[in-house]
Amino acid sequence: MFFAAHLPLLRAAAEANRTRSAWTGFAPITPPDTTQAEAYVGAYDAVTLNLSTRTESTIAADEISPYTGKALNVTYSAPTVSEALAGAAGAATALRDAGVEVRVGACLEALHRIHQRGTEFAALTSHTTGQSLGMACSGSGTNALDRGLEAVAMAWAAMDRVPATVTWQQTFGKTPVTLHKRFRPRPLGTALVIACASFPAWNAYPAILANLATGNPVLVKPHPRSVLATAVAVQVIREVLTDAGLPVDAVQLVVDTVDQPVAGDLAADPATRIVDFTGSQGFGTWLERNSGNALVFTETAGVNTVILDSVTDLGAVLRTLAGGLSLFSGQMCTTPQNIYIPDAGVRTPDGVVPRDEVVASLSSAIDELAGAPRRAAAVCGALQADATLQSLNAMADKAESDGTLVRRPTPYAHPDYPQARAATPLLIRVDPRRGEQLPDGEQFGAVAYLIDCADRDAAVEQATASVRAHGAISSYLYCTDDEAIDTIADAYADAGASLSANLVSSMPMQYAAAYSDYHVTGLNPAGNATLTDESFVAGRFRIVQDRRQVEG
Repeated sequence: MFFAAHLPLLRAAAEANRTRSAWTGFAPITPPDTTQAEAYVGAYDAVTLNLSTRTESTIAADEISPYTGKALNVTYSAPTVSEALAGAAGAATALRDAGVEVRVGACLEALHRIHQRGTEFAALTSHTTGQSLGMACSGSGTNALDRGLEAVAMAWAAMDRVPATVTWQQTFGKTPVTLHKRFRPRPLGTALVIACASFPAWNAYPAILANLATGNPVLVKPHPRSVLATAVAVQVIREVLTDAGLPVDAVQLVVDTVDQPVAGDLAADPATRIVDFTGSQGFGTWLERNSGNALVFTETAGVNTVILDSVTDLGAVLRTLAGGLSLFSGQMCTTPQNIYIPDAGVRTPDGVVPRDEVVASLSSAIDELAGAPRRAAAVCGALQADATLQSLNAMADKAESDGTLVRRPTPYAHPDYPQARAATPLLIRVDPRRGEQLPDGEQFGAVAYLIDCADRDAAVEQATASVRAHGAISSYLYCTDDEAIDTIADAYADAGASLSANLVSSMPMQYAAAYSDYHVTGLNPAGNATLTDESFVAGRFRIVQDRRQVEG
């Protein structure tokens, strides 16, 4: 039923995956106004969502809106590790035997229904993660849905390439032998998807749906302080499973608390065969080492670098960079952090601009954005966690005492929520040659380190060494020499990192396009999985065959 209805969309997505061209499967989502958004969130006040196998346990999640400061007051069923795994095991056979088209059709219908409720999802996302309503409609709306569709199309194509049956003939000696062969995809087993707090949908949708499409029951474990939007997505999927005649516990929500986490216990249980994780590098590494016989896909964190060498329009570059540092208050895995500026300054068509002037102009560009409340609200959103704000202020205090502070992480005046947890980028300037130390890895939130370096070659050497040591998800270069860009791209590729050069446009510099951009290379410490290449889906199923001899 669902597969036939959505087959044209599926084929178009598979073609976009093949061509890596610009395409989207979903119309833009209209953002709610603030009153509508609060009404959507308020509709869940004092509600208990039962989105797992039957259990007596519940958890009132510690979810507080970064905009209003109010608790969401939502309770969720909370199965134990053994209950959740038993529920998944109970759903496994029926899910497997339903066949590829039924499972893929259910995935496509779930994406369709989430898109239909896109305005509601934007509200729930905004008030749990801190994303602006506009970003929640795009990055966690249509773009996240496209990433989910991309993964479903990739999984379908991988399974569809293998014929269901074939008649095989070959002559041995003088005798022809005819075999009837049957090939059937078989899932690996129960999958665990661990979502992050600030940007869950973009990574969770591909993982959940790739697992479901290939026949693996899924346990979805959201961050304990950012549950509701992910929970409602799980609710939609469970409704579709029921309508498709599939077992509802093929997808379950498993919640926990900060003080009593369950992700590690779930991942280490032998019944868990696949783990998808988005979050900190420390826990990602732990999962890679301690998940037993599970196949583990990680996207963690890295130190994203920028090299400022030469530009055609310095003002445009600095405005782009100011926007990139400010976007979602630096809470994106693609946000730049370490910015290298040569001693000689930045070359422009009008001459070389000294480094001090570049630093001052970047700070001014951020001040200009912060001073426009509605624009700042749309770009910066709010900080998901108070701990991030505390960390930014602590870094600023230390930099001030060290004499390296350029700009404090000052709040902007949100036009609708004066109490919003807001911050604009912290800028710190360091010169490692004077013994001033760079942080050991990613610093979460709106913070950038402006690094004095000898020249472009030194910047490339230091930046690629950082990739090897700490990982990187996105890397950026501004250079007007095409031959040099090619050489630098090779250096980043050798370090296992992707590179974007000379991004100056209305497109945010950290935007990653579904069906086209490969997100995370899997070749550096920032993660071992790529959204979305064939290795992201192929390991989730295997092919079993049977064959019987028949008369020729």
